[in-house]
Amino acid sequence: MPYLRALAFALTLAGAFVFLVPLQLLARRRGWPIQHAIQTRFCRAICAIIGIRVEAQGALPSDAPRFVVANHVSWTDIIALASLSPFVFLAKREVANWPVLGLLARLQGTVFVERGARQDVARVNDSLVDVMRAGGDLVVFPEGTSSDGADVLPFRSAHFAPLEAMAARGETPALAPVAIAYSDGARRIDVGWYGDMTFLPHLWSLMKRGRAQCQIIFGAPIETKGKDRKALAAEARLSVRESLALLDGADGDGAPSWRREKPSSS
Repeated sequence: MPYLRALAFALTLAGAFVFLVPLQLLARRRGWPIQHAIQTRFCRAICAIIGIRVEAQGALPSDAPRFVVANHVSWTDIIALASLSPFVFLAKREVANWPVLGLLARLQGTVFVERGARQDVARVNDSLVDVMRAGGDLVVFPEGTSSDGADVLPFRSAHFAPLEAMAARGETPALAPVAIAYSDGARRIDVGWYGDMTFLPHLWSLMKRGRAQCQIIFGAPIETKGKDRKALAAEARLSVRESLALLDGADGDGAPSWRREKPSSS
């Protein structure tokens, strides 16, 4: 099975470079709605090939645009979220050159930021505000880095600056906290790519594992009016932690939620 996954992955990427990338670039330039379908369906295909099943609970706020903040476990968070909705992401500049993920990021119109370059902050914030004013839904990972998912790192308040900028003009996009966790159906698993890992061996390990579940929980929207970015960062982090605690806690019959067995499809 992992060899078939690897073959399907290579063929999908080759097809994307030949057909999808030119079509997506044209669709984005012309503003064609098909750009959203290309993004979500391509990400669904990549998730299926790698062996990640996305399960979503809850929903985005009904009013757009939405400013989505999520904990960050792995690069696969991006394709998992983008398989559900045509989000625009904020990412560090080097992601544009990463294998696979760089292609996905460019296809999705990602806003790139130069890490550690303070002079770039104003430009990035303006770009994020432009995305939301155009009706786009923006995803930010305010931990600033990925982790093993055991806990939610403090959310950096600087990531919430676009909300402050819009509030100053009487604009109030919805703030949507999202929790992300991975399991094998019985316990949490680590799907991260970090440290000294090289990408291809990491990707191969994901394909060999297969059947990973990516649980995405959309929390209740957070009221932004009258709150500064530090308060918003703290409240959003608390919401994400509470959602993850529900996953780790007990359900109605007392069984831990990660240990609920799925009925076999065979």
